[in-house]
Amino acid sequence: MPPEPVSARRPDPTATWTAVRKDFVEPGTRCAGAGIGMPAGNKGHGIGSGHAYILRDAAGHEHPFGPDCALRLLGGPGALDAAPDFTARAAGAGPWRDDARPRRRAGAGRERELERERARQHAAAVRYLLLRMEKVAGVPRVQPSVRFAPLEPLYAAYRDTGKLTSQQAARVLAIERSPSTPATLKTANLLDVYTAYVQLELALREAVRVEQQRFLRGVMDWLARHLTLTRAQAEAAGLALHPRAWQPDTPPRRASGARDADWDADWDADWDG
Repeated sequence: MPPEPVSARRPDPTATWTAVRKDFVEPGTRCAGAGIGMPAGNKGHGIGSGHAYILRDAAGHEHPFGPDCALRLLGGPGALDAAPDFTARAAGAGPWRDDARPRRRAGAGRERELERERARQHAAAVRYLLLRMEKVAGVPRVQPSVRFAPLEPLYAAYRDTGKLTSQQAARVLAIERSPSTPATLKTANLLDVYTAYVQLELALREAVRVEQQRFLRGVMDWLARHLTLTRAQAEAAGLALHPRAWQPDTPPRRASGARDADWDADWDADWDG
């Protein structure tokens, strides 16, 4: 399961672009901004981080962009809110604040923030859905529990339309946040698995010694069966992971003095509505 390939076609300078996801790309991938004359991409700069924003043109072709080019092309950070981020547990990704909710605001500021938060929640739901039904489910010999039958109709709906309704997204997130969902099948852990597996596949392709190839295959099999690695395994394989990889996640802190019931009910009403 290497980083997903993107179109080798030359991008259309007049295309209308849609943010699809932020994901890992192959080493040496070049930003597509050069093909459409973006200022930061005029020289065809490489994407050194190995993480790219994947944007889709009007013809349905996907192209990789660096963050500056993606932001310029789409008109600002808010345009990326709806793009699920599959790199959020990679090394250097910053604090894991995936479940943080918006501060209360008044008037137009509140409406704008709620609109952006709906987009972020939709992205979180799509990411969880694809982690369980495609990305981690596609790892060879992975635990059968990863692919979850109640998500099948939601996954089919997403594949048909490319998006989820607010009710469908809420259902996906309810499954992710349910106390009955084990920690190994929560978003953070599945992202750790995906991140590690992408790096392991790249390392295996570059390994020359047979002993190293055998070791890496053994680590990959362990990861598929257990959905976790020990620190020693990760270090021996040379993985660059989030500092909290495979550590229990903690819920976001609420503002001082906020009552849990009011805070949750206020957001839930806005999300459902």
